[in-house]
Amino acid sequence: MEAPDAPRPSDLNKLEQWAADLHLPPALRWFAGSHALDESDTAAPEVNLEDVDRRDLLRIAGAAIVSSSGVLNDPPWKRQADMRAGRRPADTYAVARAENKTRDFFTSEETLPARQLVTSLRTHRAGLNTLAAATSDDALRRRLVSAVGETEALTGWTLFDLGRSREAIRTYRDALDAARAADDHPLIACIFGYWSYLLSSQGDSAGAARMLADAADEVRGTDPATHAWILARRAEEEAAAGDPSAAMRALDQAVTVFDYAPNGPSRPWTSFFTENRLGSLAVSTFGRMNHRETDAAAADLLGSLTPSETKVRALVLADLATSAARSADFDRVQSLAAESAPLATRTEASLAIDRLWEVVELLPEQRTGTAGQTRERLTEQLLAKPSV
Repeated sequence: MEAPDAPRPSDLNKLEQWAADLHLPPALRWFAGSHALDESDTAAPEVNLEDVDRRDLLRIAGAAIVSSSGVLNDPPWKRQADMRAGRRPADTYAVARAENKTRDFFTSEETLPARQLVTSLRTHRAGLNTLAAATSDDALRRRLVSAVGETEALTGWTLFDLGRSREAIRTYRDALDAARAADDHPLIACIFGYWSYLLSSQGDSAGAARMLADAADEVRGTDPATHAWILARRAEEEAAAGDPSAAMRALDQAVTVFDYAPNGPSRPWTSFFTENRLGSLAVSTFGRMNHRETDAAAADLLGSLTPSETKVRALVLADLATSAARSADFDRVQSLAAESAPLATRTEASLAIDRLWEVVELLPEQRTGTAGQTRERLTEQLLAKPSV
């Protein structure tokens, strides 16, 4: 026996209730109680163009009600745009996003050519300044000012990579102003660390070592990763200045402090300072002292590098080429320079490029033989403009 049909709900009754709740004028209602279907009626209402127009009006009226409720008046994307434009103060979420973007730039620096970063860094700095100027919360503003200083520090480093030393110094000074305004001592140490490379490139290793000693004072007991990097850098410069005892003492301290560093980077600029980067500074220090363990340490380090650590690889190979040139092992210089130079010039790695220029100066000037050929070829590679 066939079961009786279950009663069907009346959609028109629901529409009438919704229309009443929305205060829709009767003139705009395309339905009415007298036109509602009987529960047993199976005939469909006749639809014409006027009915369709009225339905559209109903949809528009409903959308107006939703809009007036505020759901789309202040969506998250609009708030972010307003904060970036300085039309409202930054909130905690916006500050955290700005800090994460700053950290991303430091990570990108390891693989991207320097010239690709300069414009983006300056745009980012301008955005940070806008956020900071519109922020009334002291703690959030201090975080943004620190991010400005971090961005300026990386910009200075990038300008140094590009050989624009005067601009780099001006940018480092701006970075120091921001770091001091934020009372950010680890950032001050970072800026001194970057600046020390510029002094070293000008032949002032003693001045670089003094600057690094000041940097160590700023960061001692606050940030182990930054402190270890500064100590390892000081070891490198003390070795170059001819003080092997001070160099080994600083390197031992760097290795000890590094063991207290957190697994992840505590500040954006320490994202590069892995075990391998510490190892490259040790190799450089050994090489400058003509230490007998230089080659063994370099071999272990090269075997542990990942494919993305191109600048570190270029630098270690350049350090080995420098040591080989001092020992007049010209065949080895040729092999190491041939591997290092393309990596260094492609990534515009100024440290490795400076080391390779040192190799050029150590090679004898002669037209024939391996040394002469290597000197000529390496000079051509270092003078060639990188492709953009």
